[in-house]
Amino acid sequence: MKAKKVIAMLLAATLSVTAFTGCSINKTATVATLDKEDIKLGLVNFMIRYQEAGYDDMYIQYMGEGYWDKTVSGNNTVLETWKKNAIEEAHELYTLKAHQSDYDVEVSDDEKKEIKKAAEKFMKANSDDVIDEMSATEEIVEEYLELRLIKSKMYAAIIKNADSSVTDEEANMAAYTIVKLDYKGAYDSNYKYQTYTDEQSAQIKAQADAVVEALAGGSSLEDAAKAAGTTATTGTYATYVDPDAEKTDDSDKKSDDTESVNDTESKESSESPDSKTKDSVYTANNLDQSVVDALNSLEEGQTSDLITTDSTYYIVRLDKKTDEEATESNRKTVKGNKEDKYYNDILSGWQDDEKWSVKQKQLDKIKIHNYFTTTKKDKKAADTSATESTQQSESTNSTDTENTEAVDGTEN
Repeated sequence: MKAKKVIAMLLAATLSVTAFTGCSINKTATVATLDKEDIKLGLVNFMIRYQEAGYDDMYIQYMGEGYWDKTVSGNNTVLETWKKNAIEEAHELYTLKAHQSDYDVEVSDDEKKEIKKAAEKFMKANSDDVIDEMSATEEIVEEYLELRLIKSKMYAAIIKNADSSVTDEEANMAAYTIVKLDYKGAYDSNYKYQTYTDEQSAQIKAQADAVVEALAGGSSLEDAAKAAGTTATTGTYATYVDPDAEKTDDSDKKSDDTESVNDTESKESSESPDSKTKDSVYTANNLDQSVVDALNSLEEGQTSDLITTDSTYYIVRLDKKTDEEATESNRKTVKGNKEDKYYNDILSGWQDDEKWSVKQKQLDKIKIHNYFTTTKKDKKAADTSATESTQQSESTNSTDTENTEAVDGTEN
Protein backbone atom coordinates (compact mmCIF):
# COMPACT_ATOMS: atom_id res chain seq x y z
CA MET A 1 0.00 0.00 0.00
CA LYS A 2 1.31 3.44 -0.93
CA ALA A 3 1.91 5.97 1.81
CA LYS A 4 -0.48 8.44 0.17
CA LYS A 5 -3.37 6.08 0.80
CA VAL A 6 -2.60 5.99 4.51
CA ILE A 7 -1.62 9.60 5.10
CA ALA A 8 -4.92 10.71 3.52
CA MET A 9 -6.33 10.02 6.99
CA LEU A 10 -4.46 13.07 8.29
CA LEU A 11 -6.55 16.15 8.96
CA ALA A 12 -7.01 18.08 5.73
CA ALA A 13 -8.92 20.90 7.39
CA THR A 14 -7.57 23.60 9.67
CA LEU A 15 -8.74 23.17 13.25
CA SER A 16 -9.52 25.73 15.87
CA VAL A 17 -9.79 25.07 19.57
CA THR A 18 -12.26 26.62 22.01
CA ALA A 19 -11.10 28.83 24.88
CA PHE A 20 -7.70 27.40 25.57
CA THR A 21 -7.59 26.30 29.20
CA GLY A 22 -5.68 23.06 28.91
CA CYS A 23 -2.23 22.31 30.20
CA SER A 24 0.61 20.73 28.28
CA ILE A 25 1.57 17.16 29.05
CA ASN A 26 5.06 15.72 29.09
CA LYS A 27 5.21 14.38 25.55
CA THR A 28 8.31 12.30 26.22
CA ALA A 29 6.99 10.55 29.34
CA THR A 30 6.63 6.78 28.98
CA VAL A 31 3.00 5.66 29.11
CA ALA A 32 3.57 2.01 28.17
CA THR A 33 6.39 -0.40 27.42
CA LEU A 34 6.49 -3.25 24.92
CA ASP A 35 9.41 -5.47 25.82
CA LYS A 36 12.20 -2.88 25.83
CA GLU A 37 10.50 -0.23 23.65
CA ASP A 38 8.85 2.75 25.32
CA ILE A 39 5.60 4.25 24.04
CA LYS A 40 5.46 7.97 24.66
CA LEU A 41 2.57 9.82 26.26
CA GLY A 42 2.64 12.44 23.52
CA LEU A 43 1.84 9.85 20.85
CA VAL A 44 -1.09 8.36 22.77
CA ASN A 45 -2.46 11.81 23.58
CA PHE A 46 -2.23 12.71 19.88
CA MET A 47 -4.14 9.56 18.98
CA ILE A 48 -6.91 10.44 21.45
CA ARG A 49 -7.17 14.11 20.53
CA TYR A 50 -7.03 13.26 16.82
CA GLN A 51 -10.00 10.99 17.36
CA GLU A 52 -11.80 13.65 19.36
CA ALA A 53 -11.41 16.14 16.52
CA GLY A 54 -13.50 13.87 14.34
CA TYR A 55 -16.29 13.58 16.89
CA ASP A 56 -16.58 17.12 18.25
CA ASP A 57 -18.64 18.73 15.49
CA MET A 58 -21.22 15.95 15.50
CA TYR A 59 -21.30 14.86 19.15
CA ILE A 60 -21.73 18.32 20.60
CA GLN A 61 -24.98 18.63 18.65
CA TYR A 62 -26.41 15.60 20.43
CA MET A 63 -24.60 15.38 23.77
CA GLY A 64 -23.51 18.93 24.47
CA GLU A 65 -20.11 20.33 25.30
CA GLY A 66 -17.98 18.25 27.60
CA TYR A 67 -19.49 15.06 26.17
CA TRP A 68 -16.19 13.24 26.73
CA ASP A 69 -16.92 13.24 30.48
CA LYS A 70 -20.31 11.58 30.04
CA THR A 71 -20.80 7.92 30.85
CA VAL A 72 -21.79 5.95 27.76
CA SER A 73 -20.35 2.45 28.03
CA GLY A 74 -20.88 0.63 31.31
CA ASN A 75 -19.31 2.82 33.97
CA ASN A 76 -16.79 4.40 31.59
CA THR A 77 -16.82 7.93 30.26
CA VAL A 78 -16.18 8.71 26.62
CA LEU A 79 -12.63 9.80 27.47
CA GLU A 80 -11.95 6.68 29.53
CA THR A 81 -13.13 4.55 26.62
CA TRP A 82 -10.95 6.49 24.20
CA LYS A 83 -7.94 6.02 26.46
CA LYS A 84 -8.52 2.29 26.62
CA ASN A 85 -8.91 2.06 22.85
CA ALA A 86 -5.87 4.24 22.19
CA ILE A 87 -3.57 2.24 24.45
CA GLU A 88 -4.81 -1.00 22.85
CA GLU A 89 -4.22 0.48 19.40
CA ALA A 90 -0.70 1.51 20.43
CA HIS A 91 -0.08 -2.05 21.65
CA GLU A 92 -1.24 -3.43 18.30
CA LEU A 93 0.80 -0.97 16.24
CA TYR A 94 4.03 -1.55 18.13
CA THR A 95 3.53 -5.32 18.07
CA LEU A 96 3.19 -5.21 14.30
CA LYS A 97 6.24 -3.01 14.03
CA ALA A 98 8.24 -5.52 16.09
CA HIS A 99 7.25 -8.34 13.73
CA GLN A 100 7.39 -6.56 10.37
CA SER A 101 10.56 -8.42 9.42
CA ASP A 102 8.62 -11.70 9.75
CA TYR A 103 6.71 -10.68 6.62
CA ASP A 104 9.44 -8.62 4.92
CA VAL A 105 7.42 -5.46 5.45
CA GLU A 106 9.32 -2.22 5.02
CA VAL A 107 8.57 1.48 4.69
CA SER A 108 10.42 2.78 1.68
CA ASP A 109 12.38 6.02 1.53
CA ASP A 110 9.78 7.47 -0.83
CA GLU A 111 6.99 6.57 1.58
CA LYS A 112 8.90 8.18 4.44
CA LYS A 113 9.20 11.34 2.35
CA GLU A 114 5.43 11.37 1.76
CA ILE A 115 4.80 10.89 5.47
CA LYS A 116 7.19 13.72 6.32
CA LYS A 117 5.41 16.06 3.88
CA ALA A 118 2.04 15.21 5.43
CA ALA A 119 3.34 15.87 8.94
CA GLU A 120 4.83 19.21 7.91
CA LYS A 121 1.57 20.21 6.23
CA PHE A 122 -0.41 19.33 9.33
CA MET A 123 1.88 21.31 11.62
CA LYS A 124 1.78 24.39 9.38
CA ALA A 125 -2.00 24.25 8.92
CA ASN A 126 -2.85 24.46 12.62
CA SER A 127 -2.32 27.07 15.32
CA ASP A 128 0.06 26.73 18.25
CA ASP A 129 -2.93 26.23 20.57
CA VAL A 130 -4.21 23.31 18.48
CA ILE A 131 -0.75 21.79 18.20
CA ASP A 132 -0.21 22.07 21.95
CA GLU A 133 -3.63 20.67 22.74
CA MET A 134 -2.92 17.64 20.57
CA SER A 135 0.68 17.34 21.83
CA ALA A 136 1.66 17.20 18.19
CA THR A 137 5.18 17.43 16.86
CA GLU A 138 6.37 16.53 13.39
CA GLU A 139 8.09 13.50 14.92
CA ILE A 140 4.91 12.31 16.66
CA VAL A 141 2.77 12.75 13.55
CA GLU A 142 5.37 11.01 11.38
CA GLU A 143 5.65 8.14 13.85
CA TYR A 144 1.91 7.60 13.98
CA LEU A 145 1.51 7.66 10.21
CA GLU A 146 4.41 5.27 9.76
CA LEU A 147 2.95 2.89 12.34
CA ARG A 148 -0.39 2.98 10.52
CA LEU A 149 1.31 2.32 7.19
CA ILE A 150 3.14 -0.64 8.70
CA LYS A 151 -0.16 -1.96 10.01
CA SER A 152 -1.88 -1.77 6.62
CA LYS A 153 1.03 -3.58 5.00
CA MET A 154 1.22 -6.18 7.76
CA TYR A 155 -2.49 -6.89 7.60
CA ALA A 156 -2.31 -7.43 3.84
CA ALA A 157 0.69 -9.71 4.23
CA ILE A 158 -0.78 -11.74 7.08
CA ILE A 159 -4.17 -12.46 5.53
CA LYS A 160 -2.58 -13.87 2.39
CA ASN A 161 -2.26 -17.08 4.40
CA ALA A 162 -5.87 -17.05 5.62
CA ASP A 163 -8.46 -19.52 4.37
CA SER A 164 -11.16 -16.99 3.56
CA SER A 165 -13.24 -19.03 1.12
CA VAL A 166 -16.99 -18.60 1.66
CA THR A 167 -19.62 -21.22 0.85
CA ASP A 168 -23.10 -20.32 -0.39
CA GLU A 169 -24.48 -21.61 2.90
CA GLU A 170 -22.24 -19.30 4.92
CA ALA A 171 -23.11 -16.29 2.78
CA ASN A 172 -26.88 -16.81 2.55
CA MET A 173 -29.18 -14.00 3.63
CA ALA A 174 -32.96 -14.41 3.70
CA ALA A 175 -35.46 -11.56 3.45
CA TYR A 176 -38.37 -11.00 5.81
CA THR A 177 -41.10 -8.56 6.81
CA ILE A 178 -41.73 -8.02 10.51
CA VAL A 179 -44.12 -6.33 12.91
CA LYS A 180 -42.42 -5.62 16.22
CA LEU A 181 -44.29 -4.34 19.26
CA ASP A 182 -42.40 -3.75 22.51
CA TYR A 183 -44.80 -4.08 25.41
CA LYS A 184 -42.46 -3.57 28.37
CA GLY A 185 -41.08 -0.15 27.46
CA ALA A 186 -39.30 1.97 24.86
CA TYR A 187 -36.51 4.51 24.45
CA ASP A 188 -37.51 8.18 24.72
CA SER A 189 -36.12 11.10 22.71
CA ASN A 190 -33.13 11.23 25.05
CA TYR A 191 -32.40 7.53 24.42
CA LYS A 192 -33.40 6.56 27.95
CA TYR A 193 -35.42 3.40 28.44
CA GLN A 194 -38.88 4.11 29.86
CA THR A 195 -40.93 1.26 31.35
CA TYR A 196 -44.58 1.11 30.29
CA THR A 197 -47.50 1.14 32.69
CA ASP A 198 -49.84 -1.86 32.78
CA GLU A 199 -52.36 0.18 30.78
CA GLN A 200 -49.81 0.96 28.06
CA SER A 201 -48.78 -2.70 27.88
CA ALA A 202 -52.42 -3.71 27.51
CA GLN A 203 -52.87 -1.27 24.64
CA ILE A 204 -49.92 -2.78 22.82
CA LYS A 205 -51.30 -6.28 23.37
CA ALA A 206 -54.53 -5.08 21.78
CA GLN A 207 -52.53 -3.88 18.78
CA ALA A 208 -50.86 -7.26 18.43
CA ASP A 209 -54.22 -9.03 18.63
CA ALA A 210 -55.62 -6.67 16.00
CA VAL A 211 -52.81 -7.57 13.60
CA VAL A 212 -53.44 -11.28 14.15
CA GLU A 213 -57.16 -10.83 13.57
CA ALA A 214 -56.64 -8.87 10.36
CA LEU A 215 -54.28 -11.55 9.06
CA ALA A 216 -56.88 -14.19 9.77
CA GLY A 217 -59.31 -12.14 7.69
CA GLY A 218 -56.99 -12.26 4.68
CA SER A 219 -55.10 -8.97 5.02
CA SER A 220 -51.44 -8.72 4.15
CA LEU A 221 -49.00 -8.17 7.00
CA GLU A 222 -48.43 -4.60 5.83
CA ASP A 223 -52.15 -3.79 5.71
CA ALA A 224 -52.84 -5.55 9.01
CA ALA A 225 -50.11 -3.53 10.71
CA LYS A 226 -51.38 -0.26 9.26
CA ALA A 227 -54.94 -0.98 10.33
CA ALA A 228 -53.70 -1.66 13.87
CA GLY A 229 -51.83 1.63 14.02
CA THR A 230 -48.34 0.25 13.62
CA THR A 231 -45.97 -0.55 10.76
CA ALA A 232 -44.36 -3.54 9.12
CA THR A 233 -40.68 -3.23 8.25
CA THR A 234 -38.38 -5.32 6.10
CA GLY A 235 -34.96 -6.78 6.69
CA THR A 236 -32.57 -9.59 5.95
CA TYR A 237 -30.88 -12.10 8.22
CA ALA A 238 -28.09 -14.63 7.98
CA THR A 239 -29.42 -18.17 7.94
CA TYR A 240 -26.03 -19.77 8.61
CA VAL A 241 -24.90 -20.40 12.17
CA ASP A 242 -21.47 -21.78 12.90
CA PRO A 243 -22.06 -25.14 14.63
CA ASP A 244 -19.30 -24.31 17.09
CA ALA A 245 -20.83 -20.98 18.11
CA GLU A 246 -22.30 -20.59 21.58
CA LYS A 247 -25.57 -19.08 22.62
CA THR A 248 -24.86 -15.74 24.27
CA ASP A 249 -26.79 -13.06 26.08
CA ASP A 250 -27.01 -9.76 24.18
CA SER A 251 -26.71 -7.88 27.46
CA ASP A 252 -23.19 -9.24 27.86
CA LYS A 253 -22.03 -7.98 24.48
CA LYS A 254 -20.66 -4.59 25.47
CA SER A 255 -18.85 -2.52 22.88
CA ASP A 256 -15.75 -0.61 23.88
CA ASP A 257 -16.39 1.90 21.17
CA THR A 258 -17.94 5.22 22.02
CA GLU A 259 -21.71 5.01 21.72
CA SER A 260 -22.86 7.35 19.00
CA VAL A 261 -26.36 8.57 18.29
CA ASN A 262 -26.59 6.04 15.48
CA ASP A 263 -25.46 3.30 17.87
CA THR A 264 -28.20 4.27 20.29
CA GLU A 265 -30.82 4.39 17.57
CA SER A 266 -29.84 0.90 16.49
CA LYS A 267 -30.49 -0.28 20.03
CA GLU A 268 -34.05 0.97 19.75
CA SER A 269 -34.65 -1.51 16.96
CA SER A 270 -32.66 -4.29 18.58
CA GLU A 271 -34.06 -6.90 20.84
CA SER A 272 -34.72 -6.61 24.53
CA PRO A 273 -31.80 -6.71 26.97
CA ASP A 274 -32.68 -10.23 28.03
CA SER A 275 -33.15 -11.66 24.56
CA LYS A 276 -30.95 -14.48 23.31
CA THR A 277 -29.17 -14.64 19.98
CA LYS A 278 -26.98 -17.32 18.50
CA ASP A 279 -23.67 -15.82 17.43
CA SER A 280 -21.79 -17.10 14.42
CA VAL A 281 -18.10 -16.61 13.98
CA TYR A 282 -18.99 -15.09 10.64
CA THR A 283 -22.23 -13.19 11.16
CA ALA A 284 -24.61 -12.24 13.94
CA ASN A 285 -28.31 -11.50 13.57
CA ASN A 286 -29.87 -8.63 15.42
CA LEU A 287 -32.99 -10.71 15.94
CA ASP A 288 -34.36 -12.60 18.89
CA GLN A 289 -33.63 -16.30 18.42
CA SER A 290 -37.34 -17.11 18.62
CA VAL A 291 -37.86 -14.88 15.56
CA VAL A 292 -35.01 -16.58 13.68
CA ASP A 293 -36.44 -19.99 14.57
CA ALA A 294 -39.88 -18.95 13.31
CA LEU A 295 -38.47 -17.60 10.04
CA ASN A 296 -36.46 -20.75 9.48
CA SER A 297 -39.65 -22.82 9.82
CA LEU A 298 -41.56 -20.85 7.16
CA GLU A 299 -41.82 -21.27 3.42
CA GLU A 300 -41.58 -18.20 1.19
CA GLY A 301 -44.68 -16.04 1.55
CA GLN A 302 -45.81 -17.67 4.81
CA THR A 303 -46.51 -15.62 7.93
CA SER A 304 -45.89 -16.75 11.48
CA ASP A 305 -48.26 -16.84 14.40
CA LEU A 306 -47.84 -14.24 17.16
CA ILE A 307 -44.40 -14.66 18.77
CA THR A 308 -44.15 -13.52 22.38
CA THR A 309 -40.85 -12.92 24.17
CA ASP A 310 -40.17 -11.45 27.62
CA SER A 311 -40.64 -7.93 26.29
CA THR A 312 -41.83 -7.95 22.69
CA TYR A 313 -44.52 -9.26 20.35
CA TYR A 314 -43.49 -10.23 16.82
CA ILE A 315 -45.18 -11.38 13.65
CA VAL A 316 -42.93 -12.22 10.71
CA ARG A 317 -43.25 -13.24 7.09
CA LEU A 318 -40.51 -14.97 5.11
CA ASP A 319 -40.23 -13.13 1.80
CA LYS A 320 -37.20 -14.84 0.25
CA LYS A 321 -35.10 -17.76 1.37
CA THR A 322 -32.21 -16.15 -0.50
CA ASP A 323 -31.94 -12.44 -1.06
CA GLU A 324 -29.35 -12.26 -3.85
CA GLU A 325 -28.12 -8.71 -3.23
CA ALA A 326 -27.86 -9.11 0.54
CA THR A 327 -26.21 -12.51 0.13
CA GLU A 328 -23.46 -11.18 -2.12
CA SER A 329 -22.87 -8.30 0.25
CA ASN A 330 -22.71 -10.72 3.17
CA ARG A 331 -20.27 -12.91 1.26
CA LYS A 332 -17.79 -10.03 1.37
CA THR A 333 -18.49 -9.49 5.05
CA VAL A 334 -17.96 -13.16 5.87
CA LYS A 335 -14.72 -13.19 3.88
CA GLY A 336 -13.53 -10.09 5.74
CA ASN A 337 -14.48 -11.57 9.09
CA LYS A 338 -12.52 -14.72 8.37
CA GLU A 339 -9.51 -12.63 7.41
CA ASP A 340 -9.92 -10.52 10.54
CA LYS A 341 -10.09 -13.61 12.71
CA TYR A 342 -6.94 -15.03 11.17
CA TYR A 343 -5.15 -11.69 11.59
CA ASN A 344 -6.30 -11.32 15.20
CA ASP A 345 -5.22 -14.87 16.04
CA ILE A 346 -1.72 -14.13 14.73
CA LEU A 347 -1.62 -10.80 16.60
CA SER A 348 -2.86 -12.35 19.84
CA GLY A 349 -0.23 -15.07 19.61
CA TRP A 350 2.49 -12.49 19.37
CA GLN A 351 1.05 -10.41 22.19
CA ASP A 352 0.78 -13.42 24.48
CA ASP A 353 4.56 -13.79 24.26
CA GLU A 354 5.31 -10.10 24.86
CA LYS A 355 5.97 -8.12 27.98
CA TRP A 356 3.47 -5.27 27.85
CA SER A 357 2.90 -2.84 30.68
CA VAL A 358 0.91 0.39 30.97
CA LYS A 359 1.73 3.23 33.37
CA GLN A 360 -1.79 4.15 34.42
CA LYS A 361 -0.67 7.27 36.30
CA GLN A 362 0.71 8.69 33.07
CA LEU A 363 -2.38 7.71 31.09
CA ASP A 364 -4.53 9.47 33.70
CA LYS A 365 -2.76 12.73 32.89
CA ILE A 366 -4.54 12.91 29.55
CA LYS A 367 -7.42 15.33 30.02
CA ILE A 368 -9.79 17.15 27.69
CA HIS A 369 -10.86 20.71 28.50
CA ASN A 370 -11.63 22.06 25.04
CA TYR A 371 -13.12 20.92 21.77
CA PHE A 372 -12.08 21.36 18.16
CA THR A 373 -14.07 22.99 15.38
CA THR A 374 -13.66 23.38 11.64
CA THR A 375 -15.20 25.80 9.17
CA LYS A 376 -17.92 24.50 6.87
CA LYS A 377 -15.63 25.15 3.90
CA ASP A 378 -12.81 23.15 5.46
CA LYS A 379 -15.20 20.40 6.56
CA LYS A 380 -16.58 20.02 3.01
CA ALA A 381 -13.11 19.96 1.48
CA ALA A 382 -11.94 17.44 4.05
CA ASP A 383 -14.94 15.18 3.51
CA THR A 384 -14.34 15.26 -0.25
CA SER A 385 -10.71 14.32 0.30
CA ALA A 386 -11.75 11.44 2.54
CA THR A 387 -14.25 10.12 0.00
CA GLU A 388 -11.64 10.11 -2.76
CA SER A 389 -9.17 8.43 -0.44
CA THR A 390 -11.67 5.74 0.52
CA GLN A 391 -12.37 4.93 -3.11
CA GLN A 392 -8.67 4.46 -3.78
CA SER A 393 -7.68 2.63 -0.62
CA GLU A 394 -6.91 -1.04 -0.55
CA SER A 395 -8.88 -3.05 1.97
CA THR A 396 -7.78 -3.27 5.57
CA ASN A 397 -9.31 -5.36 8.33
CA SER A 398 -12.75 -4.43 9.59
CA THR A 399 -11.42 -4.39 13.14
CA ASP A 400 -9.33 -1.44 12.01
CA THR A 401 -12.09 1.00 12.82
CA GLU A 402 -9.47 2.02 15.30
CA ASN A 403 -11.37 4.87 16.82
CA THR A 404 -9.15 7.35 14.99
CA GLU A 405 -11.97 9.15 13.24
CA ALA A 406 -10.80 12.49 11.87
CA VAL A 407 -12.41 15.61 10.50
CA ASP A 408 -11.72 14.42 6.98
CA GLY A 409 -13.80 11.31 7.56
CA THR A 410 -13.67 7.98 9.30
CA GLU A 411 -10.84 5.70 8.37
CA ASN A 412 -12.14 2.20 8.56
